[in-house]
Amino acid sequence: MVMKFWITNMTVVREESVLFQAMPWEIWRCTVILATLCMVSGVTLHHSAVDHEWLIWGHRQVWLPDQFWLFVTQWGDAGQSLILLMVIFFDRCVDLALVFKTWLMGIPASVLLKAIDNSARPLSVLESELLNIVGQPPMLGHSMPSGHAMTAGAMAALLFFGFHQKRPWLSMLMLLACGLVALSRLSVGAHWPGDVLTGLGLGWLLVMLAQQWERVQPWATRLTSARSQALIIWLQVFLLVLTWMQPSEGLGMILARMTITAWVLTSVASKWQRQLA
Repeated sequence: MVMKFWITNMTVVREESVLFQAMPWEIWRCTVILATLCMVSGVTLHHSAVDHEWLIWGHRQVWLPDQFWLFVTQWGDAGQSLILLMVIFFDRCVDLALVFKTWLMGIPASVLLKAIDNSARPLSVLESELLNIVGQPPMLGHSMPSGHAMTAGAMAALLFFGFHQKRPWLSMLMLLACGLVALSRLSVGAHWPGDVLTGLGLGWLLVMLAQQWERVQPWATRLTSARSQALIIWLQVFLLVLTWMQPSEGLGMILARMTITAWVLTSVASKWQRQLA
């Protein structure tokens, strides 16, 4: 009854979006060109011998503890990152519409491109002694592009443009965090450098396309309804349950799950408290 009351009487607090607000055409075009260059560089690297050499060289170095990389790489998971973005942009419906449109384009794009290329992953090509394996990275095909890097690139664009006007220091910090997520795919031994570069560029490009989609066919108004807001909350809960159903690979993964769980519960409790106040 309490949940029903909350959903029925929910008043959406809508903040004015700063994501891509009045973005000049020149800036949009430049970001698209840079994202495309990143993709082209990744594809070129993917088809060169340097791709393998760089990965092997990187695994000879000791950068950071294994559990750190296992923690960081979880934030490139499509479901977990979607939960995070829904929490961050819950009251900013234009931004939230871009998140959903990016994911709707990104998931089929990732599946299709992986099926077309079907490249071998590092563990199916290189001797295990050459790599410092962290967790249980996939061994079979579908390496190109990196889905986690695509997610990192999309998150980088969404979070950077979402905060660069009011909190520029925070937007730069988020860019760094997303870069670490992409780098983690190399550190755990799941992808080649070319896969990661291509994924980063593709993820950023998808956000630019989602922005144009939102201009032509806006979803923001629909997301302001109480029913939509309630569905978003239940989607967070559903994805959170799916996250915990995945086999655990180590302490870093458990800590990442606990972090996103605490974030969701805190967000829901805060919104609930505002409605009862």
